[in-house]
Amino acid sequence: MASHDEDFGSDLTPIEADGVLSSSRSSPARKRRDWRSLYEQAHARAERECSRADVAEARAEELRWAEVAARSDAVSWKSRFKSCRRRLSEAEEEAKELRRTEKDALSSQAEVARLKQFLAAAGVGAGKGAAVLAQHKIAREPRARRDTPRDRSREARQLSKALETVQSQKDRLQALRHENSGLRKAVKEAETQESTIRGLSGMIECLRERLRDFQDQRDRIRVLSWQVDTQRLDLDGLRRSLKKSEDKKQSLSQALADAQADHRKALRRSRRQKAAIKSLARKNARLRRTAKSSRARIEKLEGQYVRLRASAAVLQKVLFGSRSEQQEKPRSERRRGQQPGAPGHGRTWRPALEEKKEERNPPRDARMCSGCGKPYVMNGERSSAVIEIEVKAHTRRIIRPRWRRGCGCASSPLEVTAPPAPRLFSRTPYGTSVWACVLFERYACLRPLHRVSAWMSDQGLPVSAGTLADSVPRFLPLFEPFDEAIRAHQSKAAVRHGDETVWRIQSLSEADRTSRAWLWTSVSHDAVYFHIDPSRSAKVATQLFGGAACTLFLVCDRLSSYKTMAYELGGAVSLCWCWAHQRRDFIHGAAGQAALTRWCQEWIERIASVYKLNEARLEHYDPALERQTAAFTAAQAALEAEVERLFATAEQELAALPAGARETKALRSLLNHRGGLSVFVDRPLVPMDNNAAERALRGPVIGRRLSFGSDSETGARFTALMYSVVATLKINRVDVRRWLGAWLEACAENGGQPPEDASPWLPWSMSEERRLALMAPG
Repeated sequence: MASHDEDFGSDLTPIEADGVLSSSRSSPARKRRDWRSLYEQAHARAERECSRADVAEARAEELRWAEVAARSDAVSWKSRFKSCRRRLSEAEEEAKELRRTEKDALSSQAEVARLKQFLAAAGVGAGKGAAVLAQHKIAREPRARRDTPRDRSREARQLSKALETVQSQKDRLQALRHENSGLRKAVKEAETQESTIRGLSGMIECLRERLRDFQDQRDRIRVLSWQVDTQRLDLDGLRRSLKKSEDKKQSLSQALADAQADHRKALRRSRRQKAAIKSLARKNARLRRTAKSSRARIEKLEGQYVRLRASAAVLQKVLFGSRSEQQEKPRSERRRGQQPGAPGHGRTWRPALEEKKEERNPPRDARMCSGCGKPYVMNGERSSAVIEIEVKAHTRRIIRPRWRRGCGCASSPLEVTAPPAPRLFSRTPYGTSVWACVLFERYACLRPLHRVSAWMSDQGLPVSAGTLADSVPRFLPLFEPFDEAIRAHQSKAAVRHGDETVWRIQSLSEADRTSRAWLWTSVSHDAVYFHIDPSRSAKVATQLFGGAACTLFLVCDRLSSYKTMAYELGGAVSLCWCWAHQRRDFIHGAAGQAALTRWCQEWIERIASVYKLNEARLEHYDPALERQTAAFTAAQAALEAEVERLFATAEQELAALPAGARETKALRSLLNHRGGLSVFVDRPLVPMDNNAAERALRGPVIGRRLSFGSDSETGARFTALMYSVVATLKINRVDVRRWLGAWLEACAENGGQPPEDASPWLPWSMSEERRLALMAPG
């Protein structure tokens, strides 16, 4: 309900409390009471308005039913008018008979007058009626016969009888006059009824026309009554008919009253039924709307349930299922471990381990004879080896003696001393081995900084995690040469793998941005490159893969950024879609759907057969040969036929499925990416899946989970650089710890700066001697 200013009044209306006028602003309690009273007044006013609305609605309902009653009364009056019209038509017929009788009476009066004249001339009295009886005979018989006295007397008698007949007719006409007065009364009653009908005919216009017809009929009745007065006709029949009409009218009135009472009862019953029908109709409409919305909501919830069940199945598999997507193989009957009778490999030979000799003699008393006291004589020795590891921090105390000149030659320096030991960073007591250990534990072993700090404390060297974190900006210039070197080397590769995963940069959230970033990777056969960027757009993909020296075959997933990059580069990059991701679509499509399990298994088996045929083809492939062997040609033909059969099956199944089927998504994706999925068929060196990039990202993902990403953009850049260096060294089987120690020692000898030429430290350009020295053991 809308509120107005005049309803609530001003905020500063004076209020009288305890005889003192105070402002409502200074009396919060009184102000609350005023608001409450105003609210009650407004509520009462709203209730009055509602009651008036109810009364108006009831009055409208009464008027509506009054209209219905008036219409029913009009119908009853219509039937009564029809009956009156029928009686008037009967009266008109009787009037016609009276006119005919009147004509006969007039002719009889003229004949009587002629006979009276004739009798007066003959001297016969008018009272005699014998001549009247012979009236018609006189008119018909010849003139000669009427002249006789006998005939005259007969005619006189006939005339007397005719006069008596006329007299009786006059009496009858007098009675008809009295009956006509009764008819006039009936007409007056009809006029009163007409006035009543005129009051009701305001709503029904057609009744007015019928009332006009009734007035015309009344005028005609008046004319007829005047004719009856003049003709003096016999109105006994009319009196009887009028009496019958009155009786009929009373019976009809009683029947009409009974019918009106019944009709009112029926109307009340119909009114109640109509109200009940309206209420039920509204309730039915409301229930239909509720049912419709419930059905729509049920359908929506069922769709959400199916999607959530599938998502839950996928997430449950991701969280608790096996990480490997390999199919279960039949268990072999061969026992685990070394088989009986098979030669063992023996103990591992480790010639590179430093050997420290340790002599252990029995006590001196044990080497003396207990009988004579003579000492034992040495009789050879027994040798055994125990491998031990000793990791312990120590301090290198470097003493540099100062040598003073003993002669007086001015050409020589006055004092000489050895140069100081090279340090990686000035003003720091830590040597290169400490920093190499820190970098190895942080980026090769994927330990967070606080665990590295705790581990070093266990070795006797307490270093805070803040000190280790603050050293990141000083390390970045030392490893920057390897960033461009790895990217330049990868640009020469014809086949590379690309992938990305989520990373976190905490400093981005401080600038009103999301902390989410992306860790991109590029993997070739002998190098791995990582890049962390806040964007996942095609611009970053172009930055990583756009500088290829030749046509690049990029094995990746179906991210739209790669598609945009390939379109912008215009054929410089050929996208090779990953079959493992395509296979995963069928697994996720059947997740939580027991009815699709068999269908999913059939497609997994089809893709597995393609993998097997590709492995069989690669066994016979030799890149050095220009023409491959016949075995390779046969394997190639079998692979091409299987791939064509797979895509043909997908087209058939997709055409047979309805539009909203769950299986259509995986099948449509398979057919839409057919070109990129078929690249490996013509190029055996292109792998079928992107597992190399997935495996390269596994280590950084573990580090991200342990350290929650990077604190700053500089830290993220250095992290990506170190991951690139470590992964590249591991893929070339170079010992990461030895390489870090040697590189940092070279940087320390160069005054804390990286050497100008970093190529001797790269796995693909270092010397064989250095490779052997830095090769990982085993």
